[in-house]
Amino acid sequence: MAVTFSTSTGAAGGVQSAYANELTAALEGQFADIADNNVLTFVNETSAVLAYGGLGVVNGSGSVGNSVKTISAASDTPVGVIALTYVDENATDANSRPGVKDDQAVNILSRGVVAVFCVEAVDYTDAVRVYHDADTGTTSGSFAGRFAATAAANKTAVLSGARWVSKTSAAGIALLELNGPDFTLTADT
Repeated sequence: MAVTFSTSTGAAGGVQSAYANELTAALEGQFADIADNNVLTFVNETSAVLAYGGLGVVNGSGSVGNSVKTISAASDTPVGVIALTYVDENATDANSRPGVKDDQAVNILSRGVVAVFCVEAVDYTDAVRVYHDADTGTTSGSFAGRFAATAAANKTAVLSGARWVSKTSAAGIALLELNGPDFTLTADT
């Protein structure tokens, strides 16, 4: 038995027939693909909202062993990027960025590709740096936990176990590949 197809007249329905040449920008903390990502579950015990897309580190002041916070020092122990897995439109941090409320579960991507905000243009071969201390007076958007390519003395640290997998011509969303869980930080002085 043969299957035959015939053309139909009128408007096509149910099938997308046009696609954009480029995807629209992702959101901070959004998974770049559905590859074999490694997602760890932590708890926010900081009394503040943890912004999506920021570097999460061990919170030594927490009451549970899997407590996480946004990086605040080059000596912190990184665990991965705070993943965008659900959105509470009322939860924003001090910089009006969406994130995870206090006493909530926090998903951390330790292996995979994630969208992050880089405060400048980035290329594939650039070092991956993260702000542990905000430098917004010098570089717009350089909040603690956000990423960069250029060193800022006593403000950034190089994150090992990560590499850029996209290129940008200015500040904005870039794709970062994480190969954790064994990350280290080297302070820029």
